[in-house]
Amino acid sequence: MRIVFEGGSDTVTGSRHRIEVNGTAVWRDCGLFQGRRQEAAERNRTFTFPPQHIAAILLSHAHIDHCGNLPSLARNGFDRPVHATHATCDLCQIMLRDAAHIQEQDAAYLNQKTNRRSLPPVEPLYTLADAETALGWLKGHAYHEPFEVAPGLRAAALDAGHVLGAELTLVEAEEHGRTVRVGFALDLGRRNLPLLRDPEPLPPDLDLLVLESTYGDRFHEDVHTARDRLFHIIRTTIDRGGKVLIPSFALERTQEILYHLHVLQTEGRLEPVCTYVDSPMASAITRVFERHVELLDDETRALLRSQGSIFPPWVRFTSTVDESKQITASNSPCIVIAASGMCEHGRILHHLKHGIERPENSILIVGFQAVHTLGRRLVDGERRVRVFGDWFQVRAEVHVLQAFSAHADQKDLVEYAQAVRPRRIALVHGESPARARLAARLEEVSDAKVWLPSPGDTIAL
Repeated sequence: MRIVFEGGSDTVTGSRHRIEVNGTAVWRDCGLFQGRRQEAAERNRTFTFPPQHIAAILLSHAHIDHCGNLPSLARNGFDRPVHATHATCDLCQIMLRDAAHIQEQDAAYLNQKTNRRSLPPVEPLYTLADAETALGWLKGHAYHEPFEVAPGLRAAALDAGHVLGAELTLVEAEEHGRTVRVGFALDLGRRNLPLLRDPEPLPPDLDLLVLESTYGDRFHEDVHTARDRLFHIIRTTIDRGGKVLIPSFALERTQEILYHLHVLQTEGRLEPVCTYVDSPMASAITRVFERHVELLDDETRALLRSQGSIFPPWVRFTSTVDESKQITASNSPCIVIAASGMCEHGRILHHLKHGIERPENSILIVGFQAVHTLGRRLVDGERRVRVFGDWFQVRAEVHVLQAFSAHADQKDLVEYAQAVRPRRIALVHGESPARARLAARLEEVSDAKVWLPSPGDTIAL
C-alpha cells in the first residue's frame, strides 16, 4: 500500500495523487497544471503512469486544477468510473465543456497570430468531444456514503466547505489483513464563510493526513472587513468613471462576490450598479447553486427566504460573444466579473487587453494566483505584462483581496490537523515557502511526522 505524489505537491495546480492497494491503482483528482504556457502544455499532455491502468478516480471537486485534465484521459485509454458528489457531477457538466471550449477557442485565436508569423499551429490540449467522453464516467455519491472504489479500497466523502460539492475524502485501504486510514484534506475550506457550510472534521487518529498548504504561511483578513473594502473599491472606481474588472473563478468566487453585492444592497450601502457576469459558465454554475440549496449555510438560506434570491436581481448575465464585445467596447462605469480567475484564459483577457492601460479602471484580484500566471504578475506589481502575446502597460489600479479565499489559512490548517491527530502529515498543494512555514508550525504543536513530498515521491502505508 502506498501513495505516489504525481502532481500538485509543490504547486497549487495540477492536483493528482495515486493510491496503490492490492496491485490496483486509483487517482485522487486529475487537474490541469497552470503556469507558463509551454511548461503547462507539456505537463498536461504527459502522464507518468499509464491512464489505462487506473481503476478509478476519486474527484475532490469541480475546480479545473482538480478536474480539468480528465478529458485528456479520453485520448489515453482511460474508461473507468470517476467518483464525486452529486453537486460536483452537476458542476463538471459545465466546467469541463467550458474548459474544452476555451482550449479550442484559444488555440484558434493564437493560430491567427501564428499564421501571420509563420509559426507552427497550436493544438488544443483537448476538444469538446474528449470532454463529453469524460463526463460519461462520472458517478455521483452523497456525503457520508461509503462505497468500494477497488478491491480492498473504500472511500467516503465529507463536506470540505471549499466550493459547492467539494469533498474531503476518507480512504480505508486493506491489504494482507492490515487496514490503514488516509484522509485527503485538499482543498480545505474556511469556517464562517458565506454561502457554504463549514468544513467537517475527518475522523481522528488517521494513519496519514494529506493536507493542503496553499496559505500555510499567512493569515486571511476577516471576510466582513473585505466586504467593506469591496464597497470602497467599487464606489471609488465608479465615481471616477472607471470599470471594476474582477478576474474570478466561475465556480464559487463569482457567486461569493455576487452574494456580498446583494448583502451590501440589502443593507442600504450600495445602490444597484451596472454589473455583468461575463461568463456563460459562471451563469450556468449560479443556477446549480440554486438547485442545491441543501448544501448552503443557514445565513444564505435566510437571505433566500427574505429576498427571494441568493444573488442580486439586477446583475446581468451575458452569454454571447457579441454581448461581451459590447461591454469591452463601452467606456461606461460598471463592474465586470469574468473568468478565468488566474487571468490565463477566457473573456477576462479581452477585458484586460482593452482596460489595463486606463488609469480610471480597477483590477480586483479576489483569489489565489499561481506562480507565472498573468494574475500573479499583477499581484506582484509588474508594470508591463503580456496579454495574448502583446505587451501592455499596467495603468489601472490593482487591488488584492485575499479575505475572499476559499482556502484555509495557517491558523485553520493547524487547528484542523490538531483535531484530526494523524500519525503522519504530507503537505501538498502549496508553494515551497508556504509548505515550509506550515511544516515548521505543525512540528511545534503536533506529534505527527510532517513530510513535504516532491513530484514523484512515494510514501508507504
